[in-house]
Amino acid sequence: MHGDAIAHSRHGRRQCVLPTLLYAALLCPVPSLAAGQLTGDDPLMDEIVITARKVPERPLDVPMSVQVLDGAFLDNADLSRVFELQFGVPGLVVNSLGGFGGGFALRGVTDQGGTSVSVATHLDGVYLGATTLALTRLFDLERVEILKGPQGTLYGRNATGGSMNFLSRGPEDEFGAAAEAAWGSFRTARLQGHLNLPFERSAVRLAFIGSAGDGYIRNSVDARRFGENDFLGLRAGWRFSPSEALRLDVRAQTVVDDGAAGEVWTPNPAFLPDPADIRLTRVTHPDPFLEIRSDIASANLGLDLGFARLAAVTGYARAETRNRDDCAGLPFLLDCVRELLPDEHRQLSQEIRLVAPAGARFEWLLGAYFYSADASTRYFQVAPLLDPLPSRDSNSTSAENAHAFFGQLSVPAGNRWQLTGGLRLSRDDRRVTSIGTGFDDNQAMAIAANDWTRLSWRTDVEYEAGDNIRVYGGVATGFKSGGVTTERLSNGEFDTFDAEDLTAYEAGIKIRGDAARFEFDAAVFYYDFADLQVATTFFDGARVITDIDNAAEARIVGADLSGSVHLGYGWELSGGLVWLPQREFTNFQAASGTVDLAGNEISRSPEWTTTVAISFRRPLAGTGILHARLEHSYRSAYFFTKENNPIYAQAGFGLLNASLRYAAADESWYLFAAARNITAADYFNQVFIQSSPGYPDTLEIGFGLHY
Repeated sequence: MHGDAIAHSRHGRRQCVLPTLLYAALLCPVPSLAAGQLTGDDPLMDEIVITARKVPERPLDVPMSVQVLDGAFLDNADLSRVFELQFGVPGLVVNSLGGFGGGFALRGVTDQGGTSVSVATHLDGVYLGATTLALTRLFDLERVEILKGPQGTLYGRNATGGSMNFLSRGPEDEFGAAAEAAWGSFRTARLQGHLNLPFERSAVRLAFIGSAGDGYIRNSVDARRFGENDFLGLRAGWRFSPSEALRLDVRAQTVVDDGAAGEVWTPNPAFLPDPADIRLTRVTHPDPFLEIRSDIASANLGLDLGFARLAAVTGYARAETRNRDDCAGLPFLLDCVRELLPDEHRQLSQEIRLVAPAGARFEWLLGAYFYSADASTRYFQVAPLLDPLPSRDSNSTSAENAHAFFGQLSVPAGNRWQLTGGLRLSRDDRRVTSIGTGFDDNQAMAIAANDWTRLSWRTDVEYEAGDNIRVYGGVATGFKSGGVTTERLSNGEFDTFDAEDLTAYEAGIKIRGDAARFEFDAAVFYYDFADLQVATTFFDGARVITDIDNAAEARIVGADLSGSVHLGYGWELSGGLVWLPQREFTNFQAASGTVDLAGNEISRSPEWTTTVAISFRRPLAGTGILHARLEHSYRSAYFFTKENNPIYAQAGFGLLNASLRYAAADESWYLFAAARNITAADYFNQVFIQSSPGYPDTLEIGFGLHY
């Protein structure tokens, strides 16, 4: 590592030596398996139902690694940012790209380059095709389902690493209302709540969240602060059930985030104003800002046809980013200004599925999917020390279409065996245009297009070793779409690249104890990549070039363990770990360079990610309910770039959080306090030419009302 200029925290060395074997012994991902509200003197976990394979199932019956964060945990943890969510999911790393969205890595499967993500995200069944949509604020959620490993059959393209499915709370049959107010560090105030109105055959739910405060990133030039937690979110849901056979759910939400939410970029760590203070930046521009607005709407139709159940999911989403930042990450970029005014993404999707009726001997599913998206970007950049003229002053557009047909069949083989197979045929096409007046732009209109067709498949074998024990193994394939970028190469042509393919092998076991007193999941996996999309960014005089190649083969080998145990008297221990002993390029033949990077680690892929939590929930002599939780998450060192340059790296670090909650006996009101990053660990969300520092230690107190 490169001394303090990298991501060594003030407590980094002490945290790095926390005994990993302790986590292995505790075997626990956080809330992953913690379910519902706990009640009584010796609480047990409620049974939960998920839709990871697009039909209702228990997690025990899904032959793949699935982590579930339920609504009770999400409410108590107050996770409104995906950046915070990552520390509760072993193997998940989320980085920030400022106004350009962000990236996900799950079990080491990450975006090494390209224009598509490797971990797909969905809200209420709608695929979110832009990272600005994927990183939108979280609120009033029923649960989050994280599927690990390629999901190329039911979820299709751009799910090589897995899928993160966010399910919002829908309208209910009883009247209900709630409100919560909180005050915290950096003078941040937060207010959120919901109202549920039932009618004879329908119901409406309205939810909201808002926050405002000061920023946690200080300026060394003047008294300004950046990274304030300012945002507003609204959602409306309508459920219509005229009969038992028909149900329609319509939901629409809008989120306006104008506080940057930790996505303000600071200089490269080697050039911070004070290397010992990663949250001290240098901004000379008089009016930098980052404003992101997202609108997402969905309609879910369910109809019982007798011979099958029909499900139709219609989705629309729009994201608009307006960004102006001081992009001076390196000395020769002093007074650099970069603008997106604006960057817009619009998408429309339709999925139709026929599912076997309940109780059928053979479980089958047939579906078709359509997705269409277009984007437009107005981009400006000037670095006066390199050239007084703008390097970029351009307009570019892109259009993307995807079509797919898919199916899955599960067949019992004897009393205890079940075989599952699935296929998906996908076709994607992409078209881009670009024109601009900057010296690094396409001076004349440039147009390029490409298309890709892939057949993805998976097969799983499941054995019921006991009423509460499942052993499984499977092979799955997935692919990430190829692309055409608006980047102008040295020969004046567009940068085009092919699709990325992954074959994954996984075997595991799931155990549930009697009366749900403990749960344990374990899996081992092997990932084999072909035509991995890898980006190389370099300076060519005054030009910043990003070249994307199908440059590498890669291999990831790992283990994923999770569990929870009720200790009695209201105590629960939970947690988990992901271990990646091998996560490297096995072959690297980049067309843009001659450096052999075979053997280098894949970026944003720590060897160890762990979580452990101890919680207590118990009534107090009928006067109220006390709930306390202490949790720790840890990730070992990792690199932000494929070159494994120690300047662009993050040292191992851990985050310690604690919460305390007291509720009335009837839970009509409650008080709470939550402390995050108690040890004030320093860490980065992203480090490259510029950096994005993580959140410092914070404290929040508040109260809530239920009706």
